[in-house]
Amino acid sequence: MIPLLRYNVCSLFSRSTTFRLSNISVCHLSSTKRNAKSSPPRSVFDRLPKALHPYVRLSRLDKPTGSWVIFLPGAWSIALAETSLNTLSLLGLFGIGTILMRGAGCTINDLWDREYDRRVERTKARPLASGQLSTRQGVIWLIAQLSLGFLVLIQLNLPTIGIGVLSLIPVFIYPLMKRYTYWPQFFLGVTLNWGTLMGFTAATGQIYPAVIFPLYFASICWTLHYDTIYAHQDKQDDLLIGVKSTALLFEKDSKLWLRAFSVGMLTHLITVGFCVDQTWPYYLGLVGVGCHLWRQIENVNLQDNQSCWKTFVSNRTTGLMVLACIFVGNLFK
Repeated sequence: MIPLLRYNVCSLFSRSTTFRLSNISVCHLSSTKRNAKSSPPRSVFDRLPKALHPYVRLSRLDKPTGSWVIFLPGAWSIALAETSLNTLSLLGLFGIGTILMRGAGCTINDLWDREYDRRVERTKARPLASGQLSTRQGVIWLIAQLSLGFLVLIQLNLPTIGIGVLSLIPVFIYPLMKRYTYWPQFFLGVTLNWGTLMGFTAATGQIYPAVIFPLYFASICWTLHYDTIYAHQDKQDDLLIGVKSTALLFEKDSKLWLRAFSVGMLTHLITVGFCVDQTWPYYLGLVGVGCHLWRQIENVNLQDNQSCWKTFVSNRTTGLMVLACIFVGNLFK
């Protein structure tokens, strides 16, 4: 005869009595409820078909901070030209373009670095390094992203299209720099901040070197600041596999260099302000940006990966603060 009831002893009540339930115990029931409450909410990307998950991770769509720090310098450039409905339209195009080109850049980086990534703890699970995607699939995905990015680019004026096409040169070259120089963060800045050359040009229809070059240099200094902090997460693995970074170059002097990059960023932003006749709220806001950068440098523990990551992510706030300075300054013109 098959028993219809089974005994399960719940440790919470084991000193007194035993409960008899069909199919499930009290402990199991309560733990299921706890697990249901404690499980993290599903993100938008979790709802996509599983076959698309490796492509999402290859393009870093699940890690938006990188897209923010690429988009914001281009947004500064657009906002410095004007504040109008046209500004919003351009910001939208630049936002879409940023996501596509960042994804393409990450794909190129992972295609170049898949052998290195397999040997680094933080990157060994990336789709190309782990074998979830083949090299052929990675190349096809790259072509798809570049094609869509080109469709966005041709919505802009001719000078901006020309500058945008030239951006492919640093995009393809940057991943190699960590093999040959301790300054790959500089070349990353050259690559990521190309939007500063394009935004003002897209808004005005003309190239103004006196505006876009100081803004470009300010953005490169910002990249050197946040990506040096980011690189401190990988310095042990980088030493083992023989790749270079400013984190390894600066070592104990890193915070001194971070202060220098912050000063360089703010100095060039002030220069840009003079060139476009910005008003006093812009310069007052930059004081707040300087304080934010100073707090990042003082508080980050460069020996702790979690602290480095948290500080890196907080640079989205830095970029948004600069954008707010520009918009508020424009209102007083």
